[in-house]
Amino acid sequence: SHKESGKLGLAVRPLTPDEQKNGNVKGGLLVERVTGPAAEAGIQPGDVVIAANGSNVTSAEQLKSAVEKSKGHIALLIQRGEARIFVPVRVG
Repeated sequence: SHKESGKLGLAVRPLTPDEQKNGNVKGGLLVERVTGPAAEAGIQPGDVVIAANGSNVTSAEQLKSAVEKSKGHIALLIQRGEARIFVPVRVG
């Protein structure tokens, strides 16, 4: 079940327990497809969204509600390989 996250342009799914273990993350959302604002911000398929505006996200619904509360700008904490990066996204 793919959930498109609002105007962010992210299709995400929760990580499986194995993926969490392998990636050494708790929770998090795997980015499967990227379009629009998220793509322009440099987010890539395979990235893991850990937090949005400082709140951990473990479901597409949580990410969506963070986007709805964000008033146009959202800072995503992304895990990409070993690195953790902040990616600011302007929400359309």
